[in-house]
Amino acid sequence: MLKKMTKRLGSLLLSAALILPATAGAFAAGPQAQIGSTQYTTLWEALEEVKDGQTIEILSDISNEELTLFCSCESSFNITIDLNDHTIYESTTNSPGFSYIAGGGSVAPKVTIRDGTIRCTSKSTVGSPYASGIWVESMDRTCRPVLVLDNMTISSANDAGVNCIDAQLNVMGAAISAYDDAIYAQDAPVYIQAGNFYTPKDVSKNGALVTKNKATISMTAKDGIIRPANWQEQKSTLVRAIWFKDVRTYDWFYEKVYDMTRRGLISGKNSWTFGSLDSITRAEAVTLLAAASGQDVSKYSASSMFYDVAQNSWYDHYIGWAVANGVANGYGYGAFGPNDTITREQLAVMLYSYQNKIMNKDVVEKVTPQEMPDADQVSDWAQTAMDAMMREGIISGDLGDDDIVRINPQAEATRAQAACMLYQLLELA
Repeated sequence: MLKKMTKRLGSLLLSAALILPATAGAFAAGPQAQIGSTQYTTLWEALEEVKDGQTIEILSDISNEELTLFCSCESSFNITIDLNDHTIYESTTNSPGFSYIAGGGSVAPKVTIRDGTIRCTSKSTVGSPYASGIWVESMDRTCRPVLVLDNMTISSANDAGVNCIDAQLNVMGAAISAYDDAIYAQDAPVYIQAGNFYTPKDVSKNGALVTKNKATISMTAKDGIIRPANWQEQKSTLVRAIWFKDVRTYDWFYEKVYDMTRRGLISGKNSWTFGSLDSITRAEAVTLLAAASGQDVSKYSASSMFYDVAQNSWYDHYIGWAVANGVANGYGYGAFGPNDTITREQLAVMLYSYQNKIMNKDVVEKVTPQEMPDADQVSDWAQTAMDAMMREGIISGDLGDDDIVRINPQAEATRAQAACMLYQLLELA
């Protein structure tokens, strides 16, 4: 919906912000927010008291309070609202989940909202431009307020996820979905580093990311992955901007993780977090190998083989494919352990089996492995696979804090390690 009512909050919400403190949450069971060591019964009270440079810590979920932050632009005002994995939820009125309005001066305020969820589910007037997840606006156009979203989930069942009117929006990492536009920008610059943006195809005619007048939307991550690349021309209703804040240019796995992501063989925890050092599960490992094979896994199922693989679970087909093709096996007592973390030696066996059964490639020695002090800790059933993977340079040792390189066969494999091992294996093709 391109036609929006600017000045939407004008006298109505501005007056509410100034004269209706704390009424909606006056009967909260406990404090909702904290600034430093001071706790506040409601977020309303915290929004009234917060000063430049401070952080509001949210202590609980908050429902139906028509929250509005009004910022004077007369002096510096830079604050953070840390949701601490809590949710701000609006369902009873035709108002945004959170409103941020600025005016009355020339110094642009900046508000960062991070680590949580803002939802507006009100459908009292479907398609109304008022009931968005977040509304940010300059009241008198004398300054342009800045809103930063970091690790956020925002949704609206009525209008836009975020309405940005003559303001600036910086999306560091957010999943934004809405009935109409994920982001609607009017006379506003929007800078997107990473995120998912979605609106239903049968509702939106303009795509998930919409601009009007002098508004612009820019993808800012230098090494980011944009899907689809031509989202503007297509007016795509699903846009993904992938940039992993935990995969840095100096990380040893940087190039390989991004290469595997661009090829669609691996994905992050979300579009802005890869989870580099997180352990990878057995189900995730076989899914990675199935994706690399390019084979159709829909005809496979493992639910009848293993009691811990539910039919139609997300990993059912992938485990079924892996077992049918000899890439992986269960534990031998009717269990596969899909959610168990995988050890480095277990992953070596899967990779070795994949090379033999799927790639049909013989082992070719590319490097001469150095002797490892913990080589005797490799299980007997993994010896052949570990030896082959090391001679091919697919698996190398881990450098410990004591500067000693070890195999660490019983250690949990990380997501970064798995991505790099598969990358090295596919280079043999």
